[in-house]
Amino acid sequence: MTFASMFGDLIVLFSFLLAGFVIREIVKPLQRLYIPAAVIGGVLALIMGPQVLGWVEIPKSFSSMAGVMINLVLTCTVIGVDMKKSKLNAYLAHLCIMVSIYGMQMCVGTWLGSILSGTWPELPFGWGTAAVFSFWGGHGTAAGAGKVWADEYGIQGITDIGMIMSTIGVLSCMIFGMVIINWGVRRGYATQATNDYKANPSMFGGVLPAEKQTPIGMAKVSSSGIDNFSLQLSIVLACMLLGNNVMSWLKGVIPALKPLPTLMNGILAGIVVWNIIKHTSLKGYVDRRTINSISGLGLEIIIVSAMATMNLKMVTDLFAPILIVSAAMIIITAIFAIVLCKWWHRDNWFEKCCGSFGASMGTVPTGLALIRCVDPDGKTDAADTLAIGNSIWAPVYGSMPALVPMFAMTMGLYVPIWMGFAMMAVPIVIGIIFFRQK
Repeated sequence: MTFASMFGDLIVLFSFLLAGFVIREIVKPLQRLYIPAAVIGGVLALIMGPQVLGWVEIPKSFSSMAGVMINLVLTCTVIGVDMKKSKLNAYLAHLCIMVSIYGMQMCVGTWLGSILSGTWPELPFGWGTAAVFSFWGGHGTAAGAGKVWADEYGIQGITDIGMIMSTIGVLSCMIFGMVIINWGVRRGYATQATNDYKANPSMFGGVLPAEKQTPIGMAKVSSSGIDNFSLQLSIVLACMLLGNNVMSWLKGVIPALKPLPTLMNGILAGIVVWNIIKHTSLKGYVDRRTINSISGLGLEIIIVSAMATMNLKMVTDLFAPILIVSAAMIIITAIFAIVLCKWWHRDNWFEKCCGSFGASMGTVPTGLALIRCVDPDGKTDAADTLAIGNSIWAPVYGSMPALVPMFAMTMGLYVPIWMGFAMMAVPIVIGIIFFRQK
């Protein structure tokens, strides 16, 4: 495959992404349900592709894009992340809540998936693990984890299941999220919203008002030397290169490391590099906003390509078990978010509950969307707590799409089940001891 052919494939992909954005701008209900343009564009490609209408030939490279781009996205999650010491208590309380929810989703999803496999034997091995990657990380993480199952262990179909679960998660996030918000507002739990609150329309679609238009990055060096986006991308890609080379050498020296998937390389290198340079003057060259934009670009590619190549036959045949696991995730996640946030957060617990539920049903942006509904002017610390608390946890949950399939394949499904249980139970004990309100 030449670069010209790959570039041509990206032209097709971003054309569908643009079409998805246009459709989302026109069809207002899609905005209200917070369905991203990448999902709409991917579904459009799926419908127009050979599986449905056959009007468009989907490039073969689409099926491998998610596995490549997830490395870029995960490397971005650990570079340039800092936190404020004054908010440490809130960050740690949020961390306990999110780790506990993550562990619950892993434990219950894997366990329930293994039980349902007895009724639906055509379900792929380990499919229940898709619950945590779909509901927690959204379409991008689900696609990345599915590619690990497929590329590393030859288990096909988990990506397709993950795409459906992720879509259910995003829809449920906004539908049930609004139910939670209305309940909390009526009960007087919200500090910044009243019974007649209205979400800012610009959050859903259209051009942002001038006062809300913010830069996607900050120039750290003069453009006469290097473009800022190019500099930040170079930093990320250099970490990936370093991680690949170092891990390749270590695996040759230490055979026990060979089972580690390549998905870990960029994450580990990013953690090491950032923790070194943040204590030097080189820290000033790193711009977190631009790195977030790079991560966002990678996620768009992952989502469109994964949705466009989803196996429709498998999904339709296995929709019943997918719906059962999804329903369990929605109900239990809502209970955990409400109860734990009310127990442990000292200030603005309801706003933080909305963010926790939203992030646990999709991604940090969906969590922030719910926070904006109850805190439109950003007067609470809910958004900051969500962003930083998740960033602290990012290196761990970012590595899970690589580690969970490895553990399940080498030691059995009971490992992610019990590992999830430990992740769920230990933070609850810690939270009860240190954060429980008296």
